[in-house]
Amino acid sequence: MFNAFLKTLRDKRFFILGWSVGLAFLGFVMTSFYPSFNGGEIDELLKTLPPALEGLVGNLADWKQLPGYIGSQVFDIRLPLFISILSILLAVSLTVGEEDKGQLRTLISLPISRHKIILGKWFAIVGICLIASIAPVIGVELGLLAIGESLDVMVLARLAFFTWLLVTAVATLIFAIGLASGKRALTTGLGIVLAMGSFLLSTFSKAVDWLEDFAWLSLYHYFPATDIAKNVVDWWNGGFYVIVIIVSLIIAFLFFPKRDVKA
Repeated sequence: MFNAFLKTLRDKRFFILGWSVGLAFLGFVMTSFYPSFNGGEIDELLKTLPPALEGLVGNLADWKQLPGYIGSQVFDIRLPLFISILSILLAVSLTVGEEDKGQLRTLISLPISRHKIILGKWFAIVGICLIASIAPVIGVELGLLAIGESLDVMVLARLAFFTWLLVTAVATLIFAIGLASGKRALTTGLGIVLAMGSFLLSTFSKAVDWLEDFAWLSLYHYFPATDIAKNVVDWWNGGFYVIVIIVSLIIAFLFFPKRDVKA
């Protein structure tokens, strides 16, 4: 299991580096824009912005205070889009991607149980998701230094923690689909529906009345980043992600050991 964990991290080292730099850059750039958005011009925009656009730009009233701005513009609107892509790419590559290349067949031929292979790869996913969740926080901190502002470290810690739970849950769910099915088209298609579909549903349910009733179906519905940034934390939302992770692992443990793996 430990060897599978180390091998996965080694194979994904450039993936980890690239995404970490990119997400840190996202946090830095959006934070550095804050002084441009917290002036009196926001009041004028509040009067003219159509409510239908709130899902795309966030509540402009949140831009007036630093925690609300960081929660809204970094963690609530932009970060979910990028971690959706990260989750799909990571989970698909570690399952059906390796199977199509014959790497998974080689791995299961070694004297290691399939259950340990699942755990080794999953722990690597957890580690990669943790790094990806910390990266934007580092970027935000660098941005705060650049603009001469500060933010309670516990606010950023909570945002990073929920980001980690979210991206781990999404990646684990797609990971389980890939291991259970062994079908690239199915895994990629369901991954896009689950990850990108959740992002779009959360975004547009704020503007489209009939979608609001279905917002709870989105995996991102349980990550209210703006509220968390304002110290309003519902830990049951974290529990939801833990349940998704556990159920996904159970699916992987039930189906992967029983199916044939392509050579």
